[in-house]
Amino acid sequence: MASAFRPLLLFLLLLPLSVTANLHKSKTLLKSSLFSSTTTSHLNDTPPTTYFEVTKPIRLPKTQPCVYPVLHHDFGYTYGKPPVLAKYIPPSHCPSHDFSKIVLEWNATCKGRQFDRIFGIWLDGVELLKSCTAEPRATGNVWSVKKDITRYYSLLVNNQTQSPAVYLANLVDRTYTGVYHVDITVYYYPAEKKFNDLESYLENLASGYGYRADLILPISQNFPLNDGLWFEIENSTDTEGKEIQIPQNVFRAVLEVYVSFHESDEFWYGNPPNDYLLANNLTDKAGNGPFREVVVTLDGNVIGAIWPFTVVYTGGINPLLWRPISGIGSFDLPSYDIETTPFLGNMLDGKTHTLQFRVTNALNVWYIDANLHLWLDGKNTYTEGKLLQHQVMPLGISYSSYFKGLNGTFLTKANRSISSIGWVKSSHGKITTKAIQKFSYGNSMVMGNNGNVQMVNQEIRFDDSVQVKKPYAFPKANKSRKRFLIDLYSNDMDQGNRTYLSVANVTLGFNENKFGVRGAGFRMPVSSLQNLQNGQGIKVVKNKLLVSGVGCTQQKYKYEGNKFCYFRNISSSNYTILNDEVGNACN
Repeated sequence: MASAFRPLLLFLLLLPLSVTANLHKSKTLLKSSLFSSTTTSHLNDTPPTTYFEVTKPIRLPKTQPCVYPVLHHDFGYTYGKPPVLAKYIPPSHCPSHDFSKIVLEWNATCKGRQFDRIFGIWLDGVELLKSCTAEPRATGNVWSVKKDITRYYSLLVNNQTQSPAVYLANLVDRTYTGVYHVDITVYYYPAEKKFNDLESYLENLASGYGYRADLILPISQNFPLNDGLWFEIENSTDTEGKEIQIPQNVFRAVLEVYVSFHESDEFWYGNPPNDYLLANNLTDKAGNGPFREVVVTLDGNVIGAIWPFTVVYTGGINPLLWRPISGIGSFDLPSYDIETTPFLGNMLDGKTHTLQFRVTNALNVWYIDANLHLWLDGKNTYTEGKLLQHQVMPLGISYSSYFKGLNGTFLTKANRSISSIGWVKSSHGKITTKAIQKFSYGNSMVMGNNGNVQMVNQEIRFDDSVQVKKPYAFPKANKSRKRFLIDLYSNDMDQGNRTYLSVANVTLGFNENKFGVRGAGFRMPVSSLQNLQNGQGIKVVKNKLLVSGVGCTQQKYKYEGNKFCYFRNISSSNYTILNDEVGNACN
């Protein structure tokens, strides 16, 4: 096997960075792998490896933060047990209680052998962070996640005692030895200046642009439970959600949705269509094709959708690709906002209403929950509203295939648009909000070499806009255009003796442009993000354990805002950083 390994490794290193995509295998055709670790005495002298996700630093004020330790805990055998709870009260020792930035920090260490684990942090049922653990090595690893959680301001400064909950389902036995040692801290940065409430609302129309809601309602599971607070979507007919009742003086609402996919749908973008699986008697493999859509309903009516970014967790495809540079979004999974203000006319009646989620073509399992951000009229007990127009274009999806035996080509395309218009009358006046979502999707898949080679090329375009208009005033709008890419190539070669060799090449792309529209169509750029990651890996797996291999990763991250820019060009190979260029100059 060594003689075959060297030319293959040389071939791998000479591959171009923009390659077609790679699939995995287990119950899914694509595989996660667990690294086989050895325990020798010299490992105790080796320092742990620091893992990280490339992202822009959080812009902080010059003020000194107040520090609040939330939790210290060792997550050993926690599978099937309740979330770990703590007590939370905003710090009273801060010289100022007007904060311009609040940052959550997760620090963790682990040593031994362990799978990647999904985890979440909630405060009174509101999810603050969804993330994936770093897979440890025998010498140990450390990693840190910092997240700007200022958008949860009203919840974080609530003087009542609240309950943070952390769920990380972990197994510890003779095989899986890694225990996650975790510290969670919150940093409160006093404000340098105050902002005008109404001006901030008009200038920060879409959530995610910095404006704070007055109340946040959790759309998550209630205690007691022996699991995370997420709803579990197990198939395409499964619908989960929660009844809510909102105050009657709300003038704006945004639904923030957290999504993650696991088990049979961890690599949903590489799932073959069912006719291919049936024709080849592969009924034990994950199918339903490569298209997925998260659908959100209010009282049974579709109000929005999410076509998610393809996060690859730290054990996905080839774990060596994500050491030490983690996959895009793996340490801080993205949340997705749906402007629900046009529907307030249907929700301000003082009655309960039902928000629910389903996933088109879903297989077991998707974890979904949400936070409903509400803005309250401080001068009125009641507001009123009306839904003027709501149009949901049916999901347009097309599928074509040609296959003979285990080899074939498959093409899937989809599109959808959702728009709504409604007004709300409050002390701010009668404001009309128009929200539009537009989606397009394409996935090409090739199976070759009797099903051992798989190539996937997928692109999602996800555009949304929110426009507000007061009487006798020009409309103002914020728009976002996202482009999610994944290219995968994988080739599995049986080596006998329950061993196989796998070559994998991966490209991930997360691009987003935000801009505002003012007056008669004048466009003002807000920010742009180009985040592209390439990886080339080879691994040898025996008895489902990764025993050797190599992984090389290159990433270019470029963010440009009106007042802040950040650039990073970094590459690594098997735990070692080869190149790292960082800049913060704006063009």
